[in-house]
Amino acid sequence: MAYIGRTPEVGNYSKLDDISASFNGSLTTFNLTVAGDAFTASQASQLIVSVGGVLQEPEGAYTVSGSTITFTSPPAGAADFFAVALGNTLNIGTPSDGTVTAAKLADTSVTAAKLGTGALIGTNIQAFDADTAKTDAVQTFTVSQRGGVTDYGSLIANTAFRQDLASSNHYKMTLAGSITINNPTNQVAGQSGAIEIVNGGSYTVSWGSDWDFAAGTAPVITVSGTDLLSYYVSSANNIVVDALQNLS
Repeated sequence: MAYIGRTPEVGNYSKLDDISASFNGSLTTFNLTVAGDAFTASQASQLIVSVGGVLQEPEGAYTVSGSTITFTSPPAGAADFFAVALGNTLNIGTPSDGTVTAAKLADTSVTAAKLGTGALIGTNIQAFDADTAKTDAVQTFTVSQRGGVTDYGSLIANTAFRQDLASSNHYKMTLAGSITINNPTNQVAGQSGAIEIVNGGSYTVSWGSDWDFAAGTAPVITVSGTDLLSYYVSSANNIVVDALQNLS
C-alpha cells in the first residue's frame, strides 16, 4: 500500500549536519540536512538536539516544520551544535501465514525448547551425519553392534583357550578334543551374545570361574551335536549363561 504524503523513516537513526556555522545570535530558523540532503522530521520529539553542550527540550526550546528547525531563542554565535534524528519505530504485528521463510530465521534460533512434544515425527526428519552433513542415513554398525560371528574353527584338546569378547558378540567353535574355555578377555558389562559349540564326538567342555550358569552347573555338551549358549556380561568378572539349546 502506497503512502499519501511523505513515507515515514522507519528505524533509521541519523546524525544531522552541523548548522552551528549559521548561528549569529539573531537567527532562529535553520535548514536540516543529513549528508547535504534535506531531512524532514515528522515531529520535534524525533530529534535529540544539543546547543552549546545543553540538550534542548522538544516543543519548548525548538519546533520543527518539514526540513526546518526553529529555536525559541536564537543560538549564540559561538555555540556548538549536534542533533540526532530517531527513525519512527513501527510494530510489525503478527506475520501473515506462510510469510516467515527459512532465510528470516537466525542460525541456531530453533532450539529443542521451542519444539512442542509430538511436533515432529520420524518421517519428517532427515538423518544427519556429522561428517558428511545431511544424508539418507544408512546406519553402519560396528562389529560388536551387528553381531558378526567369530569362528575359531576346529579346536583340539586345549587347556588354555580364551575368547576375546572385543572381536564380536557371537562365536563358533568345533570340538576336535575336550577343551577348557577359560575366562575371556575384554569383558565389558552389558555385552551379550551367543556361543555355538559343534561337538565332533563325545568331547567335553570345562569353564573358567567367570562363567556363571543359570542351572548352577555347566551344561553337558551334546555328543555329536550342536549346542547354542547365550550369555550376558553382568560385570567384568561375571558372565551369565542363561540358556542352552540342543540344535542337533
